[in-house]
Amino acid sequence: MDDKSALKQRREERIQELLDYNQLPLDTKKLPKGYPIVQEPDPEAMWKKERGRLHELNGDVKKNHFFSSFIWRLLLSGLLFGLIVGVYRFEQPWAVNVQQYIAQSLNREMDFQAAEAWYVSHFGEVPTIIPIFKESQNDPQKVIASLSLITPMKGNITMPYSVALKGIEITPNGDSNVKQQVKSVATGRVIEVLTDSELGKTLKVQHAGGMVTIYGHLDTTLKINDWIEAGDSLGLLSTTPTEQLPFLYFAILQGQEYIDPTEVMSFD
Repeated sequence: MDDKSALKQRREERIQELLDYNQLPLDTKKLPKGYPIVQEPDPEAMWKKERGRLHELNGDVKKNHFFSSFIWRLLLSGLLFGLIVGVYRFEQPWAVNVQQYIAQSLNREMDFQAAEAWYVSHFGEVPTIIPIFKESQNDPQKVIASLSLITPMKGNITMPYSVALKGIEITPNGDSNVKQQVKSVATGRVIEVLTDSELGKTLKVQHAGGMVTIYGHLDTTLKINDWIEAGDSLGLLSTTPTEQLPFLYFAILQGQEYIDPTEVMSFD
């Protein structure tokens, strides 16, 4: 019985020692050093960060591409301009051909009839908000009348307009032995100088609105690409021994249609 009491007493003492030990303050200096705690990064935050960096890089690339492209275009434009100026300084035959091609390209009007036909075939009707498609339907006489043409030469119309003639013949007033000046009816550019078997030396002048005026039986020194103002002299009316009275052949071409000059200008 005494042995059991002694064993129980030692057990209680041991338990009390353990309880007292646990209540003592912890000395952190004696604790073993462990590995530092590593916090895993948030995947969503990292994805947003990388995406923002990618946008910044793309923005820089786009800006650099725009400026480099602009500089290249500017250099090419300057080079092309220099080549065109250089071509116009040469008097060689090849340079003249290039000059004529450039002049024709700059003055050639675009044909919107094909685009209009395609639009009508697919959509049924050309909208009124695109008036350029309707230019082909405008009255050519109204287009020419808006240019305020002047008379090429004072005289009488001895041969009126006809479909076969495509123009009129004007006999000058006054002494037939005195050569009369022929004037340009509007501002324009000489596009053709030729010698015709029936009309002699003939001059064609391109004007605004697609109008072309034709002058026959003319003695002129003008050349292709010469610019003239309205009322400027184109030359003198030429005469030949076979003609009793000199006359000027005058015609107006609007697009592909010849117009009666007396309907768009006064010869009184």
